[in-house]
Amino acid sequence: MKMKGGNWGKLLKVNLTNGKSEEVKIEEKLYHDFLGGSGLAAKWFFDNKGWKADPLSPKNPFMIMLGPLSGLTLPGVSRLSICARSPLTGIWGESCMGGYFAPQLKGTGYDGIIVTGASKKPVYLMLTEKGAEIRDASHVWGKDTYETEALLKKESGSKRAQVICIGPAGENLVKYSCVMNDKGSTSGRCGMGAVMGSKKLKAVVAMGKKKAPIYDEEGMKEVRKKLNKSIKYSLVGEGLSAFGSNVHMTYGMAVSDVPVKNWQEASWDDGPDKLGGTAVAKTILVKNHSCYGCSVGCKRITKVGSGSFAAEEGPGPEYEAAVTLGTLQRMSDVEANNKANELCNRYGMDVISTGSTIAYATEAYEKGILTDKETGGIKLGWNQPETLLDLIKKIAYREGIGDILAEGTKAMSEKYGGKEFAIHVKGLECPMHDPRALWGMALTYATSIRGACHCSDSNLYADIGLADHKDLGIKRSWPYKTKGKAAQTIGGQTKCVIANSALMCEFMLSTISGGMQEMVDMLNPVTGFGYTIDELAKAGERIWYIKRAIGNLCGATREDDKVPRRILEPHIEGVTSNLTTMLYPTNMTMGPTGKLLAMIDNEKLMDIVRKIADSLLFPNLYRIMKLVGMLPGFSGDKKRTVPFNEMIEEYYRLRDIDDKGYPSRERLESLGLKDVADALF
Repeated sequence: MKMKGGNWGKLLKVNLTNGKSEEVKIEEKLYHDFLGGSGLAAKWFFDNKGWKADPLSPKNPFMIMLGPLSGLTLPGVSRLSICARSPLTGIWGESCMGGYFAPQLKGTGYDGIIVTGASKKPVYLMLTEKGAEIRDASHVWGKDTYETEALLKKESGSKRAQVICIGPAGENLVKYSCVMNDKGSTSGRCGMGAVMGSKKLKAVVAMGKKKAPIYDEEGMKEVRKKLNKSIKYSLVGEGLSAFGSNVHMTYGMAVSDVPVKNWQEASWDDGPDKLGGTAVAKTILVKNHSCYGCSVGCKRITKVGSGSFAAEEGPGPEYEAAVTLGTLQRMSDVEANNKANELCNRYGMDVISTGSTIAYATEAYEKGILTDKETGGIKLGWNQPETLLDLIKKIAYREGIGDILAEGTKAMSEKYGGKEFAIHVKGLECPMHDPRALWGMALTYATSIRGACHCSDSNLYADIGLADHKDLGIKRSWPYKTKGKAAQTIGGQTKCVIANSALMCEFMLSTISGGMQEMVDMLNPVTGFGYTIDELAKAGERIWYIKRAIGNLCGATREDDKVPRRILEPHIEGVTSNLTTMLYPTNMTMGPTGKLLAMIDNEKLMDIVRKIADSLLFPNLYRIMKLVGMLPGFSGDKKRTVPFNEMIEEYYRLRDIDDKGYPSRERLESLGLKDVADALF
């Protein structure tokens, strides 16, 4: 198959043990079949038996991978995927990142970097069109990510240079340390920062001037124009632009989707009132920010000028940070929440795992499982912002109790007890969406390849009515019904694995009600592959199954596809709202409404809609929904338990997964994965 567009046809492999590098040629068929990003990474990882390496050993390959769309001027494609065997879970690990690094890496003429081996001293990679130069990083080892990025940009001598790096947490092998770019763009999950740290790799600097190959330039321009118009006329996009991802706090708390006090409480007014996106906009917001080339602009830039939680102007908390470092701790000080987020960014730590592990430890201390002996005399408790900040620092440097917390929730619960309130799947702490409010999330967490993850399918959007899978022939599944949940999950996984391989932002896709046709429209003019919806869906299936098999080869079985009972049983109050079901048809109109407004193409009308949404709808959504939720027919069901077993058995049947949790040989071979089947059986 002749090389067409979207890819350079080569990766750069760097061995830090001997200091040598080489180009790895990639056949065009592999791009067609595995797209790029985490899909291509999984194929390379499998072919090179990466599952046999200990996660923190020199043999574990660390992969920074681009997709065919990475770094182009389409909205939502300034992304890359970082993959390796996870030190937190022991299975396949992957994490996407936006920001500004991907365009510079694309400009070097490589589709990704594979780092093997380990250096004896701290180093960083300087990557240009000429290849990679290994440089001494002793002068930045020990510095935080903000300092490291600034120093290495200056050292490069070019304004074009972009940096991904780790902070003290990655250096100290915190199991959930992450990789950072642009201060607040995070490859957060699965402990990829610890893999970098184990290799003594402090950073990668990229600056490239090459123009990425495009099969049909005019066709891509037309797609860009169409996408930007859809974003402009989208109410979902307006919410993200005006209030960031944390706009969900107001809706989510009203339907009991926002975890409070380590998932013990269903609702807390202080969450949306003091920590939500509208509250941030009124208090500490300075301006909006966006990733390269994106017209959504969902990032927040905040500042706290003085006081105990003073923070310089920089990336503010997004939804997950507002919850894990806020409501999950039952702490509603917006300035403290902002500071906690800044520290996680500076130290290079995943906010989800950080906040979740601290919340577990607080409850364990409350129950007497952890004592002053383990905490070093620190009195853990809810709503203790100073203690929260102290613990974040201790984790990053593995000081005192921080050394215990740095291992994650699963390891702590196995050592000390309290497994019933250790909220994780396969060792990866659960994101901040409650399956008791959105039943599909139970399957999402249980069957995600990397462990508990809200980005592995689109159940979050489907259950609140912002997505469907009619384009894959899958009927709607209602929020509190088991019928269709397995098929909905599979459809969502197919789309998300495509997005995470081609590297499209899920926020962007949700903004335009994006489905298979939109992804086909984006990929074809760039790659020239001429995908049909069915062909692209098959590529998504192929990637999902090879990743599932890698998990099996790493030791994961059906027994690991479990969700903690706490987040399946009713809350302590015994109430979850029926609002999700009641408002589902209304939500389904938000995406199509944007398309209707785009068809009308009336900017004056859209300006009116924006003003109403920003001043009235979004700021008051929680109060409105709470009042509606008190009306007969909207109040919650005290006996509702998520019927998880029924849903997952149907899922296994549709996925053709056996009693071990392995996909069948027949299914694998039908996708051209006979070598994968041979490795499993």
